[in-house]
Amino acid sequence: MSDADDAPETADRAVATDGGTAESGDTRAVSRSGDTLLERLSSRREVGVFFGFLVLFGLIAVTRPDVFFNWGSMSGITSRLFRSVAPYIIIGIGMTYLIIGGEFDLSVGSMYAVGGITFAMLLNDFNLTVLAALAAVLVVGAVVGLTNGVIVTKAGVPSLITTIGMMSVLRGIAYYFTPAGSRQTPDLGLIDIFGGSITVAGLEIQNQIFWAIGLTVVFGFLLQKTRFGYHVYATGDDQAAADMAGIDTDRVKIVNFVLTAVLASFAGVVAISYFGSMFGSAGIGFELLVIAAVVIGGTNLFGGEGTLLGMFLGSLVIGVIPVLLVLNGMPVELQEFLTGVVIIVAVLLDILIRR
Repeated sequence: MSDADDAPETADRAVATDGGTAESGDTRAVSRSGDTLLERLSSRREVGVFFGFLVLFGLIAVTRPDVFFNWGSMSGITSRLFRSVAPYIIIGIGMTYLIIGGEFDLSVGSMYAVGGITFAMLLNDFNLTVLAALAAVLVVGAVVGLTNGVIVTKAGVPSLITTIGMMSVLRGIAYYFTPAGSRQTPDLGLIDIFGGSITVAGLEIQNQIFWAIGLTVVFGFLLQKTRFGYHVYATGDDQAAADMAGIDTDRVKIVNFVLTAVLASFAGVVAISYFGSMFGSAGIGFELLVIAAVVIGGTNLFGGEGTLLGMFLGSLVIGVIPVLLVLNGMPVELQEFLTGVVIIVAVLLDILIRR
């Protein structure tokens, strides 16, 4: 089908790229004409997520005012919060694309570890330059994503099963190439592009958070303002209708799998560049936290709806929960329990709200 043929449908359904339902542009314009700015803002899922983050962050002031009103302590806590959510955000970009398109990837935590470990191995054992090693890692990620995508779309294996299998394969590789327990990066100045930091008024801001913000802006624009972004929404909203409209939904899904794996491997590079080492167990559990951040941010688990801004804010919510619990002396076991409860409740609320 030509671009001219599907242009009317594209116009009618383009509102889906705003994370909403597929109502016509004219209808939406009429319904919004009488709305105040406050009403429009309150209807956005992202506003609610941001408010939830502020409430959780504000609980630090209520429960630990001695920490909250001490700039030295609070700057360190804020820095650690940014550092902890950066990989969730970077990986969450690809995961948002993937879930909007109707699929999942549970191998991202293992891909994160393989990306970082491969980066260190290429620098130390093969004496590659930083940029050459980075390029090689991203190629590895692309191959993994392509494999996942082809198995799901062409062989018809559900993404849940495919990526669980890939998760085990990649985790085995990560353990195999860390016989001493971990891999270290050499002392190279160029690595600071990924793992360095700056200090502003006593607050250390890691470069990885700048990467996370920059990538969110770029891919957010691509998702909201380009034809491919529309195809992602259309594929997840109604794949059969998208196929009939001439959209190559298999290609869309494969690209999403590739994007997710590439960003997961890049997140591993950024992490090992900051910490200087990475264990074979790195990233265990990341896949569930990333999916939780994406869903808390308003992405529909069943596809067709979501935004990267929501995912970004959802990552902050996921990141601030353990900070709040640690400051209040909660044991590790209870932290895991309460974090899991929050995730389950958030997903249940999301499903109930959509009904």
